[in-house]
Amino acid sequence: MPRIEPAPPVPGANAVINGLLARVMRRRPDILDAFGRLDAAIRFHGQLPGSLKEAVRRATAEQVGCEYCASLAQDDQARQPVDTRESLAVAFAQLVAEDPKGITDGQFDVLREEFTEEEILELVAFICFVAIAGQTFGAALGLEPASAEEAAAYQAVIALK
Repeated sequence: MPRIEPAPPVPGANAVINGLLARVMRRRPDILDAFGRLDAAIRFHGQLPGSLKEAVRRATAEQVGCEYCASLAQDDQARQPVDTRESLAVAFAQLVAEDPKGITDGQFDVLREEFTEEEILELVAFICFVAIAGQTFGAALGLEPASAEEAAAYQAVIALK
């Protein structure tokens, strides 16, 4: 059971809106609204593909310790990066999750081999403001894993974007 009682689901809303993380945040609608706007702006818009951002989110969830976030991946095959850019993004995200102060200029130089400056900024913003921040929130509040149905519904919403 989460450390904070979730608000009831919103009838007819999608899996992201009715996900456990959002339902807990809904206890403070102002916080949910602000986080939701930031999440949507970074996750669903920008220059980087949503599939790359989702791979980053999946890769850091267990490392950060959010059981709920980790459970949103559908299977182990979905956890494997599909190309060089995704591999670099995932590896960089894991480094940020492990030791953000340990990131070096050399690691940014490696990112620059595959990403523009604007894409790197978007990647770092997604990692820090959405992926790891949301996962830290979920871990601190003890959010339990999503059901298989909730995970499938989440993946369906993500696939539409």
